[in-house]
Amino acid sequence: MSREASETVMVNQYINGVLDPNLEMLGPVKSGGHIIAHTAPGCWGPMITPCIRGGHEVTKPVFVEGAEPGDAIVIKIKSIEVTSLATSSGNDSPVEGRFLGDPFIAVKCPGCGTLYPDTVIKGTGSEAIRCANCDADVTPFVFTNGYTMFFSEKGDVGITLNQEAAEMIAQDGQAYMKTPDASVQNPIVTFAPHDLVGTIARMRPFLGQLGTTPSRPIPDSHNAGDFGSFLIDAPHEYVSTQEELDTHRTDGHMDISRVRAGSVLICPVKVPGGGFILETCMRCKATARSQGIRLM
Repeated sequence: MSREASETVMVNQYINGVLDPNLEMLGPVKSGGHIIAHTAPGCWGPMITPCIRGGHEVTKPVFVEGAEPGDAIVIKIKSIEVTSLATSSGNDSPVEGRFLGDPFIAVKCPGCGTLYPDTVIKGTGSEAIRCANCDADVTPFVFTNGYTMFFSEKGDVGITLNQEAAEMIAQDGQAYMKTPDASVQNPIVTFAPHDLVGTIARMRPFLGQLGTTPSRPIPDSHNAGDFGSFLIDAPHEYVSTQEELDTHRTDGHMDISRVRAGSVLICPVKVPGGGFILETCMRCKATARSQGIRLM
């Protein structure tokens, strides 16, 4: 990358769910510099958006100055600020007949057979996600049980809502979830789940995805040793062998609550510049400091 490295790189662009070493990167950011990212909500919104091929909507990768394959990048998470006003979550159930082997990756419209179809939202509820081509109900996931949660002004406490409030939020999901302009995901609050009402919980946001770009295209949610196993002998274009998975993955999909403000991660570099990406479990503004090191 020929551009001069910056002390701070701002990120508000996203990819289609596939971590691809051939993608153009943002940056570069200086070793020891800062990355400030407005993330898109995750992960339920991308899960009901078939054109996103990985179950998440991660940021466009950032090139870290001096990072070369065989190195590592130390990431220090300085802060995570919740900006969404509400979100929904719950227990998922894949809908048979709407995907090829993996509902996170290869969604197929049950009406017209289009792979990775574009969608439109019509109304609210679990049948609101429609194929833009034939109008079929195309969501690959539904809730068996779910809830809608509204956050306090500081974003540190949330309360689950009743049906009336959940349906009100569902009618203007992007506004309540503060979905970024460049995001293409369908807001999960559109489903208006309300099985759990009046439960108050502390909010402690963490990063579901944080790491570097693998050395071959891998769907973001499967860039890991556990979920990645579903790529082995898969019936879609991202099929992988165990050897290929072990060689190319960078384990950026940790999805654990310990990856929060104050944490330090050491991320392997498998492509020039590292290709740093991140995604949160709801829309947040995250600031991270990157520092390149070499593993001996």
